[in-house]
Amino acid sequence: MAREVLTEGIVLRRWYAGEYDKWVSLLTPEYGKLRVRVRGARKPTSKMGMLTEPLNRIRTRVIEGRAQKLLAQPHLVYSYVPQRTELERLSLALALCETLDRWLPDEHAEPEVYQVLQTALTALETAQMPELIAAWALWRWLALLGYCPDTERCGQCGAMLSEQQEKALLVPAEGVFLCARCGQGREGVALSAAAMRVLQQMVRGEPMTTARPEDAQSLVRAALHYAESVLESPVRWLEFWERLNALRASG
Repeated sequence: MAREVLTEGIVLRRWYAGEYDKWVSLLTPEYGKLRVRVRGARKPTSKMGMLTEPLNRIRTRVIEGRAQKLLAQPHLVYSYVPQRTELERLSLALALCETLDRWLPDEHAEPEVYQVLQTALTALETAQMPELIAAWALWRWLALLGYCPDTERCGQCGAMLSEQQEKALLVPAEGVFLCARCGQGREGVALSAAAMRVLQQMVRGEPMTTARPEDAQSLVRAALHYAESVLESPVRWLEFWERLNALRASG
């Protein structure tokens, strides 16, 4: 990267440094994920504090310093999920950002991954089934980044999962899908035959389709547990979404 660049990106995460500064993880299409310092962002009179919060798409200068990158002159392009009181949409949007921040290495451009995030955050604002949007984004990333297990065949007997009429089982620890027969007595996340067909379309990069609400939730849950297995630690915002969902279901 040059000494100074003008770029656009989406803020994935922020954390504090010292009394007045903060760091942000900024995903850009050209330079990948950048960790940049925002000087003075926490001062009461600074406008940069709010501009550099997660879920904001900004246009900014990034300056290469001796030991760190500095963010300067940010301008807000768009703020996703403007209704921050809608906890389900907000938790799913933050979960997507947190997952990407932990999955992606620094300074490795992934323009398709960036485009999926931008599309998903836009769709989350108005989608009638936000879980389906989150599931689509998570499984597309797994496919694009090479983490996705084989969704076409049973990982044990090789049976075509698309021909199955019973539930398939995702075993996150082993990174495989099993047919109903091979998955008997095993621990994992069950997906209906209909959910598996939707998942296969997502992984292949086909246009977003519709699904039953329970299938959309199971697809997010499967991605949640598989992400935890890949990352080897829980995804905080996805856990929050699960608790929120459980509270809603219990009335």
